[in-house]
Amino acid sequence: MTHVSLKSDMFSMVWPVFALDGKSKDALDFSYKGISIKIEPSFLGRATIKDKEILIYCLSHIMAAKNAKLELSNTICFNTYDLLKATGRGTSGKEYKLVKKALYRLSGTLITTDYIFNGRRFMESMGLIESFKLIEDGGLSCWQVTLSDWLIETIDDNDVLTLHEDYFKLSKPFERRLYEVCRKRCGRPSMQIIKLDNLRERIGIKLPSSAFKNRIQKLKKILEYRLRVENDNVFIFRDTESGRTQLTKFELERFRKG
Repeated sequence: MTHVSLKSDMFSMVWPVFALDGKSKDALDFSYKGISIKIEPSFLGRATIKDKEILIYCLSHIMAAKNAKLELSNTICFNTYDLLKATGRGTSGKEYKLVKKALYRLSGTLITTDYIFNGRRFMESMGLIESFKLIEDGGLSCWQVTLSDWLIETIDDNDVLTLHEDYFKLSKPFERRLYEVCRKRCGRPSMQIIKLDNLRERIGIKLPSSAFKNRIQKLKKILEYRLRVENDNVFIFRDTESGRTQLTKFELERFRKG
């Protein structure tokens, strides 16, 4: 398919499944409101938010096929060039090698959680992808990627969200992760409030609260969302007529208070 809407599973938008960089070698234990998650990296480290491009690429095409009422499979074939072009990356030899490393990290990173996917609980270590292999024939090659059962459950349950078409243009991992949290938190409402510490944990960044607060205050905007910080709260305003109206009221009230 030449053009598809970008899709992400909600699970990895809510929880800090993906690392912000390739330096994360330690296991991560996370719990919130009765949901516990343990993420164990492979010898290459934990899968990163950049590696997630492959999952987004696969999920986007599967959801497009589902919406077109085509026959679905949990195995996807793609060539590296198409992936790199679709995600806005270069096509150098280095980028090809990075895709290979990303696949190793995705298959090697294991998740154990009591989260329920489409009414099903997976009490086992789950990979971000089930398996992958390179298929070469007649001078052409493609990657064959089999998605894990938990991802298939999210697709069956339509437990996915559409990402902004410029998502891949967000060059910084922090911005991508911040956008995902905003998109999940403030999808339909025109305004939402989230605690700074909660947002910091959801993003999965290791910054002191004061440094994190300063970073959000400087950013102010992330694609279709406007961010404002007041005390220990982050206000998320969606770029709709209703959201802009609420943002204006917020700014006027803050100006009135001095």
